[in-house]
Amino acid sequence: MTGDPLDFRLVFEKSPDVVLVLAPDAPRYTMLAATDARLAITLLTREETIGKGLFEVFPDNPDDLTADGTSNLRASLDRVLATRKPDTMPVQQYDIRGPDGGFVVRYWSPRNIPVLSDAGAVRYVLHCVEDVTDLVRAGEADEELRGRTRQLEREVVAGSRELDRINRDLDAFSSSVSHDLRAPLRAIEGFSRLLGEDYATALDERGQGYVDRIGANVQKMSTVIDDLLRMAKITRATLEAESIDLSAMAEAVVADLRRAHPERVVTVEIAPGLHAVGDRRLIHMTLVNLIGNAWKYTGRTAAPRIEVGRLPNEPATFFVRDNGAGFAMAHAKHLFEPFQRLHGDEFEGTGVGLATVERIVSRHGGRVWAEAAVGQGATFFFTL
Repeated sequence: MTGDPLDFRLVFEKSPDVVLVLAPDAPRYTMLAATDARLAITLLTREETIGKGLFEVFPDNPDDLTADGTSNLRASLDRVLATRKPDTMPVQQYDIRGPDGGFVVRYWSPRNIPVLSDAGAVRYVLHCVEDVTDLVRAGEADEELRGRTRQLEREVVAGSRELDRINRDLDAFSSSVSHDLRAPLRAIEGFSRLLGEDYATALDERGQGYVDRIGANVQKMSTVIDDLLRMAKITRATLEAESIDLSAMAEAVVADLRRAHPERVVTVEIAPGLHAVGDRRLIHMTLVNLIGNAWKYTGRTAAPRIEVGRLPNEPATFFVRDNGAGFAMAHAKHLFEPFQRLHGDEFEGTGVGLATVERIVSRHGGRVWAEAAVGQGATFFFTL
């Protein structure tokens, strides 16, 4: 203790609280004292504040036609003078003037407290505030996030309903394709067979050729229907992920092709240790289509060769390469569209196989693409 008298003004001004001392001279409410903390948040000096009317220094933002800060604060101060009791105000937007003269949006939590004389009269009013701008903005951000979440939930529900509708339409389409198209095909196939059998002696070679072509096209149409139904099922099938030995699976696919075409001599190299995670049935269908295409399109190559491997990168990129007919890269963008056949009737097929591959790979979160040149073979890459 030094014996120096306590400087209450110094203690008040250095207080960390945001406080203004106001005279009860309504409607002016002259500012008599302010803590340093109050001056700091309002960007004013003591000389610019003390002795001036509260609303003279802190007017409403003239650019905000809905501003009601001064009217709300004045009403609270008037209540304090009338009741001689503290008045706590709701959080207020009350903008302050910035260094450039423009107004800055601020939010406050104000409380006005009367200081009474011994006789009970209001001597001063303590205007205490807390700057809650960051909290309000955080709350607005939370509310915006909640609003977006609710909107997303509504969109998900709507999307689920739309997906259910699409699936019902697909089921109806599949049923129609399976039954309504197959019935006339069976009739065409049956009558054309009877025509060929019962009127064989009446038909010349040309007529019999017509009957044979009808039967072949009926069989082709039946195959297209099967492929379409298979592709529709792939779009909706539930994936059952498991670890897959792609090398062994590719070996099995090639073995089936060799048994089906014993007359073909094709060199096939399959890299060992190829592994992936995916739906075994669908990945098998992918290899059947890609290796089957390589086998088909090397049918007119002198020394056919097929390679199954993986690029040395991450994520894992697998490939099926052949030295067959190839194709022009200008047509590559149409490869994975249904019924897009780049070789016409030169090679058999329905044009659905690669579209099926694209859907399978896409459902596994991957992509498929190709590189080729006419007469120099093709390489199909895919990731899972």
